[in-house]
Amino acid sequence: MVKKLSLLIALSLSGLRIWAQENPISYTVSLNNAVHHEAQISLVIPKPPQDSFVVKMARSSPGRYATHEFGKNIYDVLAYQADGKQLKIKQIEGDAFQISGHQGSVKITYTLFGNRVDGTYAGIDHRHAHLNIPASFMFVPALQERPIDLKILLPNKQWQVYTQLPVDSGVYKAKNLQYFMDSPIEISSATVKSFDVLNKEGSAQKIKIVYHGTAADSTLQDLTLKTKKIVKEAEAVFGELPQFDFKEYTFLIDVLPSNASDGMEHRNSTVIPQQAANLESSISDVLSTISHEFFHAWNVERIRPKTLEPFNFEKANMSDELWFAEGFTQYYGELLQARAGVTSIDDFLNNQGYFLNSVLNSPGANRYSPLEISRRAVFVDAGVAIDPNNNHNIYSSYYLYGNIIALALDLSLQSQFNLSLDDYMKLLWQKHGKTEIPYTIADLQQTLASLTSDDFAKTFFTNYIYGIQKPNYRALMAKAGYDLNRTKPFAAYVGNLRLNPENGKLKLLSPALFNTPIYDAGIEAGDYILSADSTNFSKTEDFEAYLKTKKPGEQITLTYERDGKVKNTLLTLTYNPTLGLNAYEKLGIELTPEIIAFREKWLKSKSTE
Repeated sequence: MVKKLSLLIALSLSGLRIWAQENPISYTVSLNNAVHHEAQISLVIPKPPQDSFVVKMARSSPGRYATHEFGKNIYDVLAYQADGKQLKIKQIEGDAFQISGHQGSVKITYTLFGNRVDGTYAGIDHRHAHLNIPASFMFVPALQERPIDLKILLPNKQWQVYTQLPVDSGVYKAKNLQYFMDSPIEISSATVKSFDVLNKEGSAQKIKIVYHGTAADSTLQDLTLKTKKIVKEAEAVFGELPQFDFKEYTFLIDVLPSNASDGMEHRNSTVIPQQAANLESSISDVLSTISHEFFHAWNVERIRPKTLEPFNFEKANMSDELWFAEGFTQYYGELLQARAGVTSIDDFLNNQGYFLNSVLNSPGANRYSPLEISRRAVFVDAGVAIDPNNNHNIYSSYYLYGNIIALALDLSLQSQFNLSLDDYMKLLWQKHGKTEIPYTIADLQQTLASLTSDDFAKTFFTNYIYGIQKPNYRALMAKAGYDLNRTKPFAAYVGNLRLNPENGKLKLLSPALFNTPIYDAGIEAGDYILSADSTNFSKTEDFEAYLKTKKPGEQITLTYERDGKVKNTLLTLTYNPTLGLNAYEKLGIELTPEIIAFREKWLKSKSTE
């Protein structure tokens, strides 16, 4: 035991020495004004670029795919040289400052305001400090390969620092800017739980749960136990855990009513803020996020798309592969919970039914390929804009779009090749994860071809990845004994409407969806629905009752008001496209031995524990 411990210490110190190169950029954080959401931050830059250089805030953040204006929350930016002389500083952009006229090292000081706890921004108050690095720390674009030192001055003895960054004598270290930016920090009085997981060669890695918020110890124990089950199921997919830096992986979980619920993956840690009063009321949501984000330790952190390398902190990286990086992770986030017994099989299938309905009936998914939808992440991934957009007709979540592609591929591999999606992920791990060689979509197709056949892989990618065709989900789900069908097969349908009674009329609140009767009839949000074929509507129930008397294919004359003018339009009713997924046994359909075996192979636990 002593020998093993000394070896681990030696290896850890050796790793730190590798990072302890000359001329590190040294940051210091003071939280004396945390009650007012402020931190005082300084950075000392030894041997800065001669003549002049730029220091700035990031505009993007690892795990996010849209642009964010972090620079709006820093102010009082000052610069000094080593002898204390204040330097002139020129603001050349909203988030960028030019330093010139310096001799020797330069010290920059500024104030950070942070009042949002999520996976993207910074949150500072009397309870804790939650620092997403790109939202908190200025950097020098010309010195991104410099090592980084960080000191945090704690405002009281109860608070501690929790992060994936290694620490040496109170100084936290990062080998370069990329590593630093990918290392979120929680500073608080938190509770820590942990467990060890053995790699297949027998070495142990520690999984830590850092929890800040209200929770009974029994609830934390339950969270830890279920987290371990999820971790083991994820490990079973790939056959092994990643080699985490310093043999640790940390879940930074923060549950407070003022938080924004979120989850954000990082190389050796995950941030999980949850908006709730306590863990007891939010444990299911926290576990769901744990399952999704931990799968990212393989898929996206190490099995990494080439379009995200290197990560650009000055603008968002556009990626074609988010249907895989996020969508396949969405699928496994749901599946691993069911395999681990954290959720039920029914829960998993109910969610898959909801995802299928959402995507298959989405105008965006029927107009654009998963690649094209992935590219829109630069606008939609927690992006901020105040002008209206047409996302309801041109966008479909790449999480859900990718999820149902993963579902189709999983069921296709099992039914046609006696394989599973696990086999595909395991092969990608060997080719691109362990080696950390970033992949392209061509690599994803080639890997599938090597597992199956060139024809299968080419057809699958041509139709469903590059194209907008959709797999035959009804036939695929039937192999596992599930029926995918319209929930209201004979109901008349005008569109997915949200109506609000207003002054004896029905105001259309929801935008008209492309290729629906209401869209084709020229009706749009803001119009008032008055009547149809002389039947007047003053309540939503009136309109719903009227539709029940009609059949798909019938034409009606719809009277509506726009800009104070009453107009008529001809509208042709269609079938309600809403889909539902039901188990055969709930429909009274007998399960054959083949269906039972297929379902068990697909959904049963793969963990050996």
